[in-house]
Amino acid sequence: MPLAEILDRIRKEEARVGRAPGSTRLVAVSKVQPVERVVAVLEEGHRLFGENKVQEAAGKWPALRDQFPGVELHLIGPLQTNKARQAMELFDAIETVDRPKLARTLARLKDELGHCPKLYVQV
Repeated sequence: MPLAEILDRIRKEEARVGRAPGSTRLVAVSKVQPVERVVAVLEEGHRLFGENKVQEAAGKWPALRDQFPGVELHLIGPLQTNKARQAMELFDAIETVDRPKLARTLARLKDELGHCPKLYVQV
């Protein structure tokens, strides 16, 4: 389904349920998609993406971000503690903080790195 059609459906649903126009954000999940498909969506102007694996994101997004400014990248899959540093450096949001050990690691890395992505805690 073309991106414009998806966005149109979202806007219609916003109107139907009384939400403010544009108040819903679409996270385009790019996991296991070939770079060409991701580029096509980027070329249409979409800038919010989700990946579920740190390594896969690290292999594709640095170059794409250089080419397409303004990308916001979310980690939507589980995060292993040993990949937390790489995730902190790569993602704008980590949506899968699911245990205290990971939260402590991310807090320590925030102090070391001097920045922190948005964190979503799973309860």
